[in-house]
Amino acid sequence: MTQEGRRPVPTVDELERLIGQLAGVQSVRIVINDWGAIEEIHVLASTERTAKQLVRDVESSLAARWGIHVDHKKISVAQLTEAAPPISALRVKLMGVQLAMDNRLGRAEAKVTLGRADDDKEVYEGEAQGSGSRNGILRVVGEATLNAVGRMVDPSNVLALEEVGAITLSHRELVVVTVVLVSPRRNEEVLVGAVTLKGDPANAAAKAVLDAVNRRLGKLVARRTRPQPGS
Repeated sequence: MTQEGRRPVPTVDELERLIGQLAGVQSVRIVINDWGAIEEIHVLASTERTAKQLVRDVESSLAARWGIHVDHKKISVAQLTEAAPPISALRVKLMGVQLAMDNRLGRAEAKVTLGRADDDKEVYEGEAQGSGSRNGILRVVGEATLNAVGRMVDPSNVLALEEVGAITLSHRELVVVTVVLVSPRRNEEVLVGAVTLKGDPANAAAKAVLDAVNRRLGKLVARRTRPQPGS
């Protein structure tokens, strides 16, 4: 178990609590050695996510939240066969990212446009602004993407961008995000998204957010009328 920067060292309970909030996870147990390093991570989950996706979610969430990198071979996943039927596969696609920089003030402003994969006439836009630093730009674009998603989901569900950043896993640079979903009953669920960083980091940040939330949109989408131009 390795750590980057000066982040506080988490307890086993904190690590298990984080993994336990991931989509599809029912329970988790972490085994550490005498030096406090992670030796094994055992996950019990439903079948809504494949074992490979769950392993990636565990790796990405630990790296994004705590800067901890765990070999995927140390993560074992057991899945329950009696999982509920999958939710309707409503998907959202990225149509554009506009980024404006104010170098004098060190600020960035992003506008993200999304569309429903099943209906090209439905378009949703979100905006955000913040720091113009490298990681600040990733956060601004991520928040703008979530704001666009927020225009199509039931407002009783709250989506918040918790962590976003570029990390290296298995010699690949990724943009990883963690999004917290708070349901009307105040239950919290952590959604993890990750994409390989190729080219524009801003586009990668938007796609990482969509990778996180697309799996939940089937039950979050609001039954609204089609948005009108200029609305």
